Amino acid sequence: MYSVWDAQLPSLVDAYLHWKHHSATAPEGSQEQVEHTFHVTHVAVFDLDPRFTVFQWGNELANVSLIRNGLLRCMPMSPELAFTFQALELYHQLQWHQSSFGIQAYTKVLCVLHGVTYQPHFRNQFSMTFDVYLTILHAIQSHIDQALGHGNPDWCIQHYCPACMLKQPGEPLLIPSSLKAMDGNNSAKQMDRADHADHHIFPSAYMISRADIDTFKDDVHMQLGQCGNAEHHDRGGCADTWQAASAVDEDTVKVFEQTGIFLSACRHGIILMCAEMLHSGELYMCECNIKFIVTDCVFIAPSIP
Repeated sequence: MYSVWDAQLPSLVDAYLHWKHHSATAPEGSQEQVEHTFHVTHVAVFDLDPRFTVFQWGNELANVSLIRNGLLRCMPMSPELAFTFQALELYHQLQWHQSSFGIQAYTKVLCVLHGVTYQPHFRNQFSMTFDVYLTILHAIQSHIDQALGHGNPDWCIQHYCPACMLKQPGEPLLIPSSLKAMDGNNSAKQMDRADHADHHIFPSAYMISRADIDTFKDDVHMQLGQCGNAEHHDRGGCADTWQAASAVDEDTVKVFEQTGIFLSACRHGIILMCAEMLHSGELYMCECNIKFIVTDCVFIAPSIP
């Protein structure tokens, strides 16, 4: 199914941009181009049409025909149900401003507004459609980044904060040049082999991939409070009482595939990097983040003319 969506993606992106930035009225002579009609269940925020007619032009994908009408469906073939872009964008903005508002709650709200009984498969249909919508938006953003010269994978971390990165001519050198902080939490746990896992990787300029994280798994050999120097003595007892970066208990690591999220940010609250803590807690997240921020992305800060 994913390969079918990937093959159709360029056409879907073009159709979406044309729908978004042009008049919704059909162009002249379009009725003569119609070769096929089909019906879908049209789901909007406040409206529900169980038999919405879609006109398909010759040599046109059914999904492109739907997008011309401001609709998107959950399956690449045999459309039966389609959501409006307004309904998808509404949930997109809800996620931006209140990430805890889940898809199940949103589909239940739609069912109440439409006067229908909620069924579990409604949630799955909207979730799959929303994934396709995000894929289209991401493809458009990728085109914009390439046009602006932001295609370098390290561009975001090299230009993450104007206050930290941009320098005025003659500005004195600060030591350190910027302040950054990193920390993790154990709130976003995920059980190992729980439910069905989607192995597709969402491309992100902020997330450090699991493959890159695993390269650091053997770099930390000592437990908290131990030091390679035998002459070191902890007279203050800090090693016994400091728990901020303690490793997760071994039994916990065995139960959870993901034990939390670790991120780094500058003093202005702008995110630099984010990583999933996998079977480790915060054991080697600090080293992983530091190497990615400092070693792999070293550059000279641009100056303001």
